[in-house]
Amino acid sequence: MPRTDPRQLHQQAFDLIVIGAGIQGAAVAREAALRRLSVLLVEARDLAAGTSSRSSRLVHGGLRYLRQGNLALVREALAERERLLRCCPHLVRPLPMLMPFFTDGGGSRWLARLGIGLYARLARQSTLPRPRALSAADAATAFPGLRTRGLGGAVEFFDAATQDARLTLANVLGAAAAGARVATHTEVIGCHGDALQLRDRLGDAVVQVRAPHVVNAAGPRADAVRATLGVGGGPLVRTSRGSHLVLAARPGELALAAFLPDGRIQFVIPHDDGTLCGTTDVDDELVGDEGGPPAADADYLLAALGFLLDPAPTRADVRFAYAGWRSLPRGKGPPGALHREAFVVDEALPTGRLHTIVGGKLTTHRSFAERLVQQVFGCRGASPTRTLPLPGGEGPREVAEPLWWRHGSRIALLRQIVHERAELAAPLCPHRPFVVAELVHALRDDFAVTFADVMLRRLVHGQGPCLDGGCLQRAYEWFRHERPWPVDDDADRVIAALRDEVAVLRGDLAAPAGAT
Repeated sequence: MPRTDPRQLHQQAFDLIVIGAGIQGAAVAREAALRRLSVLLVEARDLAAGTSSRSSRLVHGGLRYLRQGNLALVREALAERERLLRCCPHLVRPLPMLMPFFTDGGGSRWLARLGIGLYARLARQSTLPRPRALSAADAATAFPGLRTRGLGGAVEFFDAATQDARLTLANVLGAAAAGARVATHTEVIGCHGDALQLRDRLGDAVVQVRAPHVVNAAGPRADAVRATLGVGGGPLVRTSRGSHLVLAARPGELALAAFLPDGRIQFVIPHDDGTLCGTTDVDDELVGDEGGPPAADADYLLAALGFLLDPAPTRADVRFAYAGWRSLPRGKGPPGALHREAFVVDEALPTGRLHTIVGGKLTTHRSFAERLVQQVFGCRGASPTRTLPLPGGEGPREVAEPLWWRHGSRIALLRQIVHERAELAAPLCPHRPFVVAELVHALRDDFAVTFADVMLRRLVHGQGPCLDGGCLQRAYEWFRHERPWPVDDDADRVIAALRDEVAVLRGDLAAPAGAT
């Protein structure tokens, strides 16, 4: 599906305008469109350009929230985990996790076993296996490289892993299939009378659109959107930085979830393209675009990994890194202690009502969107999203086909592209698993507009895009041939800009420009 040309929107009226195409905004747009409301989804950058491509990539109930006593949130998240496993099997997969216990810190073995038992009970009719206790020897065998000094045993339980940017894309595709208009690279610049003003960041056109209800799903930028729209009052959002490191891929699917001596939980999550480790929870105001992990976060994460693993990873072992900024409610105390339940603040606009989302979890995006649309529009009855598969989630499961794990049943679109030209089945790059048809598909069917849209948020790899000069030049030539918009004309400038963006994303762990 192609991006909507903002010029086509001028003077149009909708039932709902959603600002922000991260996971929350995408889910709200899908929910409302499936309820037969007319919807416009507006995004100043690209789909999932911020927090929703920088998470821990887990679909889980949240053991930390259980420790905080937030049983309702955990129960809801576990129910949504089960829905996503069923409705989006190509993007959400069961993940076996090991929680080890050490004699030199990291929490009580017996309390953890009790908590994981409660976690399993709250999951009710879960299709995932029940937890089981492991001896220290069995835990060390199950997860090679686990520190054995002071290891007192472990519990194995199940959660789920995902690819966050593609999960967000699936929600946007679902919204568009239900009739929503999607305008990426389109910025809200203010109110004019009873209309919102939008500026096309690719063509510079300014248009006006109207809706009685506007959802502000800008996450950590929610207060900036409120200011742009002239809403008074104090800030609603407090932002927290969550950094992650990526190590080399490791065999097997077993992940680690371990409480550290400081009370935080640390994840070590194997993916086919790298082992994701995180996260931090540090107060940090987001000014401008997101940066990468600072040196202090990298040091903290490496120290945490040193507590869990033997040998301890060093900076030389880090293949990639990134940081995301969470939207939290303003409040006192450390950010990790603030609740993650999303809520909505309603305020007046000249155009109608502004509904600002504060907080939220990746796992509960669907259930929160259902509540929001019911609250705003008075919709009755169960949402169709409770059982309707996300795009790609229907049809046979081709688990032996690597492309299915990225595209699901939409793999048929790729096969159609290859049928047009057999050469499009060739690898795009020898260092990454993608084929040329996936780049073409991103531009034709997945709302990608710029070269960075394709390389960073459609052809998603755990260690980032390949930065080899020849590979980038080849990818750019295909991009230029297939691009649906007259953007990114200068190859040298565009490739240099992508390298710079990757260096910023990696933060203080930036690699040499020629790294693959």
